[in-house]
Amino acid sequence: MKYTTLILAATVLFSTSSFAAKEITREQSATYTKIGDFSITQPGTPSVGHKKIAKQANEKCHEAGGIKAKDCFFVIAERVGNASDHKTVEVEVYKK
Repeated sequence: MKYTTLILAATVLFSTSSFAAKEITREQSATYTKIGDFSITQPGTPSVGHKKIAKQANEKCHEAGGIKAKDCFFVIAERVGNASDHKTVEVEVYKK
């Protein structure tokens, strides 16, 4: 039983990224439907991570009619600011 639980936990740990929105290029986005956009601002030196962006993109897809994460994609449209002050990331969200 412990072995099965361990394997299941490892599988979930390594497959969580497959359940998140994925980044695509501007060129790829031409074949998708835009469903919205958002921006994230983070003060200080750490940069805004893709996990945070993917999480918000997933939320946007869910709000737009329950679109599943596997059909949810995002494009980082713009980055403003510098690492020592703040960074704002403008993101566009698309569906298949």
